[in-house]
Amino acid sequence: MTVSASKHPLDPLTADEILQVSSLLKAKTSSKSLHFKMITILEPPKAQLRPFLIAERNGGPQLRPPRKASSLYYHLGTADLFLAEVNLDSNSVDSVKKLAPELHGQNDFDESMALRDACLSHPKVLAEVKKFKLPEHLEVVCDPWPYGRDSEKNLPRYVQCYLFARAHHPGSNHYDTPLPFSPVLDMITKDVVEIIQLPTGSGAELNHDAVFQPHEAKEYHHELQKQPERTDLKPLIVHQPEGVSFTIDGNLIKWQKWRFRLGFTWREGMVLHDVTYDGRELFHRLSLSEMFVPYGDPRYPYSRKSVFDVGDIGAGVAANNLALGCDCLGVIKYFSFVISNFQGKPVEKPNAICMHEIDDGIGWKHTNSRTGAVSIVRSRVLVLQTIITVGNYEYVFMWHLDQAAGLHYKIQATGILSTAPIDSGTAVPWGTNVNEGVMAPFHQHVFSLRIDPTIDGDNNSFIEEDSVPMPMDDKNPFGVGYVTKTKLLSRSTPSDSAPSRVHKIINSSSINKTSGKPVAYAIHSPAKQMLLAHANSWHGKRAKYAFHPFWVTAHRDGELYAAGDYTYQSLPDNTSDLGAWADRKDKTENTDIVIWHSISLTHNPRTEDYPVMPCDTMTVSLKPSGFFDQNPALDVPQSTQKSNGSRLVEDTALIATIGGQSCGMRALKL
Repeated sequence: MTVSASKHPLDPLTADEILQVSSLLKAKTSSKSLHFKMITILEPPKAQLRPFLIAERNGGPQLRPPRKASSLYYHLGTADLFLAEVNLDSNSVDSVKKLAPELHGQNDFDESMALRDACLSHPKVLAEVKKFKLPEHLEVVCDPWPYGRDSEKNLPRYVQCYLFARAHHPGSNHYDTPLPFSPVLDMITKDVVEIIQLPTGSGAELNHDAVFQPHEAKEYHHELQKQPERTDLKPLIVHQPEGVSFTIDGNLIKWQKWRFRLGFTWREGMVLHDVTYDGRELFHRLSLSEMFVPYGDPRYPYSRKSVFDVGDIGAGVAANNLALGCDCLGVIKYFSFVISNFQGKPVEKPNAICMHEIDDGIGWKHTNSRTGAVSIVRSRVLVLQTIITVGNYEYVFMWHLDQAAGLHYKIQATGILSTAPIDSGTAVPWGTNVNEGVMAPFHQHVFSLRIDPTIDGDNNSFIEEDSVPMPMDDKNPFGVGYVTKTKLLSRSTPSDSAPSRVHKIINSSSINKTSGKPVAYAIHSPAKQMLLAHANSWHGKRAKYAFHPFWVTAHRDGELYAAGDYTYQSLPDNTSDLGAWADRKDKTENTDIVIWHSISLTHNPRTEDYPVMPCDTMTVSLKPSGFFDQNPALDVPQSTQKSNGSRLVEDTALIATIGGQSCGMRALKL
């Protein structure tokens, strides 16, 4: 029996499977020195996977698809990049392909650490630091950024290093002291290609003689803050005396009427598979496809400052080890995974996802005005949460599943602004000064949520539904009527938001017996400003998905990432990203489709966002719209004081002393 014989085809790779893949690939090549960029699960083709999942749900005979993995790797010390597929069941290498020289692998943790060390120890960099006259009590910190792109040349893999200085404390805010020069390193040789002087005035002019100017630091760490902590907060305890309402079988999760599989990849992080409600199919796959962060400072080299946080780095790679009672509250189930390092060895990602139940306010309520009878239920939500740290920023990604068959994707942005040096008394129109000599440039965060629907099956379509006023005529003599008009997107295309527009996924072959209309799920998302960079800019060329909030394409295996498979210094070829897939004009009516939703946060920093940013929250809701015949949460029990244990402020008889850690409740072990 092979390592994978008992595993589900969608389960994330185990440590043994990662070693299995790396061993096979090392044996396959004459060069034993391989630099692995990733080893990850390769999901079966959808045509194989769908029948397996349906049979699995229905308890029928299941022909399990082969369990496979893919790997991206370099020959160490070269620019030769290879993509391999491995059959874990047969313990064999199915294919190895050398990729085109303009394609580059993503950054990885080990590589980043080596580049930081190489940058900070390089004689040219040390000479610039000495020239800047940095005080001895400050140490230089290096933030490696993807080089981006500003020409059509096939450049080697470069890294742009932005330098800062901090005090000798692990929580010191180094972004409060940005340095006015930026080294560029070759990622293969680890040598300094050039050191670029950064503009610090109101325009593109440079000050080659800049020296350190002291200012009062703004710190976020509790040990370094000068103001006293608040002392008027009482404990807030989440208590579930009878345990949780969900069940777990490996990566299969059931809660209330929900059933789904939890996945995890190095690139996307958390993935939901085969999502059903009360036995009805909703979504085949839900994932974060991409996240692009372009900066709006037009000056060189900031003009190329951008990063695809998913493609260049990886949401799974950057996932935090969530701490009990800090990142999630209450009775918690944690999920841990493994990813690979550059040697092809497994690396633990403990507590990468937490799951728990929360109270979410009123679910529904009505008071009968004739009799005074009150019917009320509180809404309980199942939360799956992961948090990633990408350099200066933290992103919180959550799926909220409610009792009325709604799924809500919540994104929270926090962390620290990526800052730039600025001369004292100077301001620029594309940034906000957040401290003396410290400027936070305007920037955007454009996420792509990939929605692979199975709304009552695979024959789905995508429509725009607008509310429009009726003309004042015989049918509308008082001028108060309005109706809805729909537009079917029958070919792959982008779609824009409008004030009253709702986008819906429908199944024309499944008719709601009450409304007489096709069953549907609606996507509710606030209209946001999309990518502000020009379409002909390198930001625009490399992130075409960011110009429209909605896209529909016909499903094709392997098309998972809105900006393409290889985003590091990507050179668009008009064939391998969402813009190209939409341009095919494939049929998207009554067929297997994929919806891509671009969620944009335009962040023009406030002074209140510094030295650490309060969470900025965005929510996308996938809600039934004529999918059911009535409110699916009617069967939720009446809310009572006995069931929720609420108490009056005046009731001081039961004051409990809670022991344990300073930041935590107990973990759930299943």
